[in-house]
Amino acid sequence: MRAEESAALCLMAKAPLPGAVKTRMQPDLSAARAAELARMMLEQTAENARRHWPGEIVLCASPDAAHPLFAALAKRHGMRLAAQRGADLGARMLSALRAARAGRAAVMGCDVPHCPGEVLARAFDLLARGENPVGPAADGGFYLLGLQRADDELFRDVDWDGGAQLAQVRARASRRGVALAELPRLRDIDHYADLQWLAAHDASYARFTAPENAMASAPAR
Repeated sequence: MRAEESAALCLMAKAPLPGAVKTRMQPDLSAARAAELARMMLEQTAENARRHWPGEIVLCASPDAAHPLFAALAKRHGMRLAAQRGADLGARMLSALRAARAGRAAVMGCDVPHCPGEVLARAFDLLARGENPVGPAADGGFYLLGLQRADDELFRDVDWDGGAQLAQVRARASRRGVALAELPRLRDIDHYADLQWLAAHDASYARFTAPENAMASAPAR
C-alpha cells in the first residue's frame, strides 16, 4: 500500500476573515490583525503537515472553499480541497473523516502551528498501523484525532463549546471499545496569553504582540 493511501490528514481550516476568526484574541488584537494571525497560523500548519505527513492531506475549508488562500495552499502543497459540511464541529469532523479516500484518517485543527514534526509523523505511523491517535490540548480539547473508522457515536452530543471535549470523546470511545493512543499534550493558540507564549517560543509571531503601529510597519510574511 502506498503512503498516500494508508492514512489521510484532514486539516480543519477557517477562512481568515476579519471578525470571523480568532475572536477570543480581541480586544488585544484588532479584527484585522487577528485575521492576519489566523492566516499565518493556517499557512504554517499547512506547510508543517506537508513536510511531515506522508499520506493524503485534505484542506477542509470553512465556511466554504471560495477564499483564494485555500486554493493557493492546496496548489502549493498538493492538497485536496473540500468544503466542511455539518451543523456543528463534531458533524464537520465526522464528515471530513468519512470523505477521506484512505478510509482511516485524522482530523486536525490549525491552532497548533508549533506542533513538532515528529508528533505528526508519530500520528501517521500509529494510524497507518491500525491505532487511533489522539493529541490532547491543554484546554481540555484535542488538536488531532485519528480513527480507523469514522464512528458517529464518538461525536454525538459532545459539548464543543465547553472545556471537556476530549474527556467526553474518551468516554464514548471507551464505551465503543475504541482504544486511543495518546500523543504529546500541546497548547492551542486561542487566547492572547497563548499568543504571548507562542511568540516567546517562535520569534516570527512576536510582531503580533508588538504595538499596532509596529505591526503596521513590519514586513509581510
